[in-house]
Amino acid sequence: MTQGDMSVWATIVAFFKHVPLILYLIANFLIVVVIAVKYGRKPVNDFLSNRRRTIEEKLKETKNLLDQAQVLKATYEKKLAGLDQEIEAFRKKIVDETEKEKAKIIAEATQFASKMKDQARLTYEQELKETKNKIKENITGLTVEAAGKLIAEKMSKADHEKMVEDFITKLRSLN
Repeated sequence: MTQGDMSVWATIVAFFKHVPLILYLIANFLIVVVIAVKYGRKPVNDFLSNRRRTIEEKLKETKNLLDQAQVLKATYEKKLAGLDQEIEAFRKKIVDETEKEKAKIIAEATQFASKMKDQARLTYEQELKETKNKIKENITGLTVEAAGKLIAEKMSKADHEKMVEDFITKLRSLN
């Protein structure tokens, strides 16, 4: 026998010396497994069942939320698609209203300007009449004054008495 063969045999012999210890450890492990299975199966199964139900509920809730989010997304996408049209319609409405208001303001301003023009013309005509009347009064006054001076220079006392008598006669005939 060689030295290599002896070490194999020594290993085998050493192994068998430890077999009772290995069998004891295996037996202890099996006992622990049996006890764990016998007394731990129900709590572990309950825990796993509860955990499974909780996860399923969370998945259902998540699916519902996802469905709601997709519905909201579709709704908002439709609104966004129609938003450009709404903006354009609103812009047209504002432009139309602005044009109407502009036309109304221009019409009112034109009417007001026309009234002011008519009022200015009437004021001008009235002031012109008043000025003409004042000028006529001044001319009349000056004419009467000049005529009075001329008559005073040219008229004799006899002419004056005759004129007063004629005037008195005319007044008597009117009554």
